[in-house]
Amino acid sequence: MAEAGPRQARIAILNPSDIQTHLFRLIDEAERRIVLVSPYVRIDKLRNLVRYIQSALKRKVQVSLFVRVKDFSTGNEDVMASEALAQLRQDGLDVQELKDLHAKIYFSEKHALITSLNLLESSFNNSIEIGTWLLAGTPEYEAVATFLKREIEPTATKVAAPAISPAPSPPTQPSEPIAPKRPPRAASTRESRPPPKSDDIVIFEGGHCIRCGDELDFNMDRPLCRDCHGVWKQYGAKDYPEKFCHGCGAPKKTSVARPLCSPCFKELPAILDDEDIAF
Repeated sequence: MAEAGPRQARIAILNPSDIQTHLFRLIDEAERRIVLVSPYVRIDKLRNLVRYIQSALKRKVQVSLFVRVKDFSTGNEDVMASEALAQLRQDGLDVQELKDLHAKIYFSEKHALITSLNLLESSFNNSIEIGTWLLAGTPEYEAVATFLKREIEPTATKVAAPAISPAPSPPTQPSEPIAPKRPPRAASTRESRPPPKSDDIVIFEGGHCIRCGDELDFNMDRPLCRDCHGVWKQYGAKDYPEKFCHGCGAPKKTSVARPLCSPCFKELPAILDDEDIAF
């Protein structure tokens, strides 16, 4: 269990840009158990969060999600109808409900994060949130563990696991005659082509919005999705700090001027110089 060392602060107050980074770190570094307490949950567009939870489940980490029972405050949308949540539940995510839940706590055997952040796209991308980061081995961390045991876990009701329907058998089709193989092409006598221009090189198979993390086409000139670009366009500050790498999608400090993290920048083809890239 990670404990607070002599040089580590027992409590750290996190600003909005650091909360998601610490949440992903909490999930990524957990080895035994993760508890996610969020009254309101919509994660279909929070693809980085889904990937981190999937990775934890593959490591055989026990992951539990506590949500608020559906009532007037949760709206008409059924949380359990989420495709991303359904897939995580099939992978082993434990989901439990309880009435009147309003606390937001993210907990592992190494860290605790108390925050105003819900697992919602609006909380991740639009709301002004604050968080408190605690290390295991501190009195504050133990107080959070006690709160979970006394106030959350005993009053929660386990949501039944989704039924897994068997995959349909593919329709039987009559076999088709095998087409004869074509003879190999003769070697071309044309001169070798000149090296491609930088604009023709596919650097990454796909990109990510540097503000919300959603997947999109890799484009160094426009590393924001349509919605986030519309917000950014109102001010047009190319050095404004963003949250994700345009290449790998990892939570990194980037900007429109420099949309790649250091490892992704180093993967750029040698044919591209800094002057070829629109920073």
